[in-house]
Amino acid sequence: MRGNIRVQVFVALILLSYLRCFSQGDTTVVPFVSYWSIGDRYDFQVTKVKQQWKNGQLVKNDSSSYITNFRIIDSTENSYKISWSYKINLNEFNLTKKLYDLFSNYQLTELIYVTDELGEFVEIENWKEVSELMIGLIDQISNSLSEKESENQVDVKQVMQPFYDIYASKDGIEQLVFKELHYFHFPFGLEYSVTEPIEYKEQLPNILGGDPIRGDAKLYFETVDFENEHCVLIQEMQLNPDDTKSTLTTLFEQMGLKDQEMEDVLSTAKLDITDYNRYEYFYYPGIPIKIETRRESIIDIAKEKGKRIDRVIIELIR
Repeated sequence: MRGNIRVQVFVALILLSYLRCFSQGDTTVVPFVSYWSIGDRYDFQVTKVKQQWKNGQLVKNDSSSYITNFRIIDSTENSYKISWSYKINLNEFNLTKKLYDLFSNYQLTELIYVTDELGEFVEIENWKEVSELMIGLIDQISNSLSEKESENQVDVKQVMQPFYDIYASKDGIEQLVFKELHYFHFPFGLEYSVTEPIEYKEQLPNILGGDPIRGDAKLYFETVDFENEHCVLIQEMQLNPDDTKSTLTTLFEQMGLKDQEMEDVLSTAKLDITDYNRYEYFYYPGIPIKIETRRESIIDIAKEKGKRIDRVIIELIR
């Protein structure tokens, strides 16, 4: 997605010192460039909410939150190295004493990750440490549950396999577990027009399997305050209708539906994903005040009707 934005809207950023001076008098664009120094630190509260409906009934309503400290621990001409240290409040979860003790012993307290010189996210450096820690925890949970479920012949290892898969790879950890880092750094590395929305194509994972689906997305400002170097950037996205129809058609062909059956089902089927993300920043020095992201996914095919809402909130505390 970022590559697509660069192709369509990226105007090569000039030397940072010049850009800083130039932007003070230019009210047509907002440059998102990180102006951080070693030792800079800020505290944020991160909240994640997941809700899921099936056939109109709420079947899942989970939320969790943690306090994190964002700290610049190194800076070069080409990059920043950042500590993202945190502690999750286990009292928010309804855990048995055994599981509570397990989580207490396996809590990760710090991520080390890197951005480029503009503040755009590059990678988590200590992802292997994260992987080993979490897989060890999943092993412990699996063993604990296996003892409890042995009489019911539940294959706990199979149930837990998706978690193993996520934590076994660098991409899984960065994209699924700590995706709040991508939201935190999403605006950086570009200039945004104050008056003209940016329209682009986004690639989304296909929730039915297969090739990614395009999303029609746009970015625009809700407010810009040049005097205080403050702004609110809005990101909206909706699945591309042509890709949606193509995906559903492929699915029904795989299911062996005949032409008339396919037409009947397609006439009522619905597959939709929409994003509404709000980014409030002091664009100088490049610190979010509040980020609120919301993704709504709806699938309505034949007798299966489901909806899911995922929200992430990152709020500056001090």
